[in-house]
Amino acid sequence: MGTTPNRPRRYGEAMSLQDVAENFWKLTIVEMLPVAESFGSDVLLFDADDGRRYAIKNSFSPSTGQREIDALTALASHTHVPNLIDHQTIDGEMYLLIEGLDGTPWSSIKGTSEEFLKSVGVAIENVHQVPFGTFDGCTTWHGLLQHNADRYQGNIGADDESLAVHARAALDIHMNEIPDSTDPVLVQFDLRPGNILTKDGDFVALIDFESARGGHPSMDFFKFWHQVQPLIPTVLDTIMAGYTKAHEYKAASSDLDRSWMTPESLHRLMTIYSLYHGLAGLSWCYTRDDFSGNFPGTNRELISSAIRHLGSEKT
Repeated sequence: MGTTPNRPRRYGEAMSLQDVAENFWKLTIVEMLPVAESFGSDVLLFDADDGRRYAIKNSFSPSTGQREIDALTALASHTHVPNLIDHQTIDGEMYLLIEGLDGTPWSSIKGTSEEFLKSVGVAIENVHQVPFGTFDGCTTWHGLLQHNADRYQGNIGADDESLAVHARAALDIHMNEIPDSTDPVLVQFDLRPGNILTKDGDFVALIDFESARGGHPSMDFFKFWHQVQPLIPTVLDTIMAGYTKAHEYKAASSDLDRSWMTPESLHRLMTIYSLYHGLAGLSWCYTRDDFSGNFPGTNRELISSAIRHLGSEKT
């Protein structure tokens, strides 16, 4: 989604994460540390008396937890991604014990160095080197986008019905501009500043793979375009400089369509993806009956702005 709303309300009660740490994994908490807001799980980040840092996550749904387990397992040999130490289901709740890294979420965005952004690009490219199942059960990337867009449109109520119809029609018109694939790779799917760790101005890691799935690499650049570009107008170009440099040395990706990687193509592609993310965001509002804050308006503007920019007002 274009931006992320407050997390969904939990169904049922779970054991406290402190109890899980101390009573199940026998870890003595020395200091609990602040964490960025997570929208798919409760998170405890802490330093333990063994001198190590840990994160424990209790996923809001089994599918969310399993996505992260699958992704971190697939990325076990990759740098700049935390290690999955253990996972257990306790009283029907899924808990993940993850390596805690020495860094904080990327919040001081203005003034970020080019080297930082290029390092992010290299790390993303490393993730995209991992083949990953199916496109959420679909056989092609276009199939996944169309399937989900249909589902999102069906969830949107009368107040936004006309906008949803226009968004879905515009997405169909411009679908041929979206690169297609029959070979899904691991896509983080929620690469926002809160899921990028930094320390002393240097890049540390990509975290929070609970939305990860098989997809097309291009999707992982949307939130940089939407959330970071207003503060750093060159963010996509700089990240892609690192991404494409790493890409040149990866023979496994030599058969991929690279035309979407050019600056002009990528910026237009992000505009088209706005239609998809706007539908997803409005669907979230209607399925949870939550229209608080600026989230509904943000997603309406994502759609409206994309339609204006693409010249699709009359679709």
